[in-house]
Amino acid sequence: MTKHLLLVSALAGLFTAGSANALIIDDFTVDQPDITLTGPSTAISLLQSGPVGNILGGIRQTDVTMYLGLVDALTTVRVLSSGVLDISNSVSAQSRTVLTWNAGGVALGLGDMDLFDTGSTGIFMAFPTAMDHALDLTFEIEDYGNSIATLSRTFPAGSQGDDFFFSFSQFSNIAALSSADSIRMTIDSTTEGLDASIDLIETRDAPPGNVPEPATMALLGLGLLGLGAMRRKATRSA
Repeated sequence: MTKHLLLVSALAGLFTAGSANALIIDDFTVDQPDITLTGPSTAISLLQSGPVGNILGGIRQTDVTMYLGLVDALTTVRVLSSGVLDISNSVSAQSRTVLTWNAGGVALGLGDMDLFDTGSTGIFMAFPTAMDHALDLTFEIEDYGNSIATLSRTFPAGSQGDDFFFSFSQFSNIAALSSADSIRMTIDSTTEGLDASIDLIETRDAPPGNVPEPATMALLGLGLLGLGAMRRKATRSA
């Protein structure tokens, strides 16, 4: 019976390993007022507090700037009830959205947080719907008074999925990742009219699906064979 339980536990661990050791940066379940800009050269900043289990440091700062657009151009940034950050630009609008997690700008910020501490090796995020234009996304993780670790990536139009991964090994100045005081994510529309949405952002030890499916199935098959052998042995002994 003990061997049976150990094997079941090992198999359960295999299929939950992808979500283990996660540190939530923001799951966008904490609502905030909609941010709406009209016309070019406008900007607004908003602080929204929430549980630290949903927002790292307990405060989400959202800064939105429309730097290009006609007089009637419109940019809207909102957190949907489905737990998604939604960015919408009208046909002529081009904007930048900056999210900052630094405990509201207090002196110590996140307090030299070690992003490796949970065994994580990168930042995971999801695009639940296909974006209609390309966007540039940059992470900046700052150790106050020392260095800033940065990583930028361009996502083409049509990007969608739940397994986008920013490996810590690809950041510049990775020493800042072990003593983080601030995490900032900048989303730039590369052309007018961007519509995009972002889901859960968290650190993680590996991207989802890191174990190839054939290998996973082989391991499952070996486990089931082992369970069957133990059951037959128990039956013969009875």
